[in-house]
Amino acid sequence: MKNLLLTIAFSLTLTAVMAHDNERFMQAMGETLSEMGKAKTSASMQEVANKFERIANTETNEWLPNYYAALTYTLMSMEQQEGASKDQYLDKADSFIEKLAKQNVSAPDEVEVLKAQVAMMRISIDGPGRWMQYGALFEGAITKAKGINSQNPRAYALKAMMVFNTPEQFGGGAEKACPEIEVAIQKFAEFKPASAIAPNWGIGQVESMKKACK
Repeated sequence: MKNLLLTIAFSLTLTAVMAHDNERFMQAMGETLSEMGKAKTSASMQEVANKFERIANTETNEWLPNYYAALTYTLMSMEQQEGASKDQYLDKADSFIEKLAKQNVSAPDEVEVLKAQVAMMRISIDGPGRWMQYGALFEGAITKAKGINSQNPRAYALKAMMVFNTPEQFGGGAEKACPEIEVAIQKFAEFKPASAIAPNWGIGQVESMKKACK
């Protein structure tokens, strides 16, 4: 009986510690995500990326810090004017995606969406020169994301963005993208994030593109 009581007491203590650690993690992530939403400069975005990396180094069993660090670097790449600078930030994003490959990720479709976003950004630097390499990576990642979770709206949103930004002579443009945009909007309307810190981005970009649809 004594051993049983000790086991129960230990279990309760361990549960309390885990709950406290989870609360601390959620708070740190929530605060950093809030800062991410407010960041307007490269310096502030870099600080956000650094915070996600620090959280990732502390919470090694959690995949979301590495995910958001990668996402932050893709956003920083979008703000750059020079192709070399864009690539440097995308290289950083890829380094965190590589870390995700070694983790137990509960939503692997979101990682595939990240891969697609990086590929799309690589193409934006030099479409004619990079399409053969990164176009296949983009399509493969989107297909895999939809295969894992057909309800992930970001997979449809990125596909819409790719078509929207592809020149009309190569099969793209607003008119061709509109059906993809409509599907993405429907998926966003039906989507419910797994938690307060789970991926839940993309609707703004899709709504902006929809303005070009008749």
